[in-house]
Formats: sequence, structure tokens, C-alpha cells
Amino acid sequence: LGNITIIHRVGDLDINDQIVLVVTTSKHRKSAFEACEFIMDYLKTQAPFWKKEHTTTQSKWVEAKSSDKTQANRWS
Repeated sequence: LGNITIIHRVGDLDINDQIVLVVTTSKHRKSAFEACEFIMDYLKTQAPFWKKEHTTTQSKWVEAKSSDKTQANRWS
């Protein structure tokens, strides 16, 4: 793996806004794609800012889906 760039927006975002950009470089495309998958799986299950929803009455953190956790477990 060569370089990694991650840009994750924070703050108030609307539904369907683009939130995250992951860029990896590698001598081999398979390694680059796998690194992107690992990073996204990590962000979806471990990053504390991943998703907090605000409504008119409350704010709550959205838990990772079981399918997200299953995907992340393949890296263990």
C-alpha cells in the first residue's frame, strides 16, 4: 500500500449528501480496493462520528447494522 487519504465530512448534512472519500494507492489494484473496503468497514462500525441523526425532538446515534459488523469481522 502506498498512500491513504480519508476525507469525512462533519456537521449538518442532508439525506443523500456525499459524506466520505477514501483514496488508496498501491502497486496492485486488488490491494488498493481491499484497503478501501477495510477503511469503510472500520468507519461504519468503529468511528464515533459515523452517524448521528437529529429530529425536531431528539438526537441519537445510529448503531452499526449487523450486516456492517459482519463485513467488518472478515478483517479479524
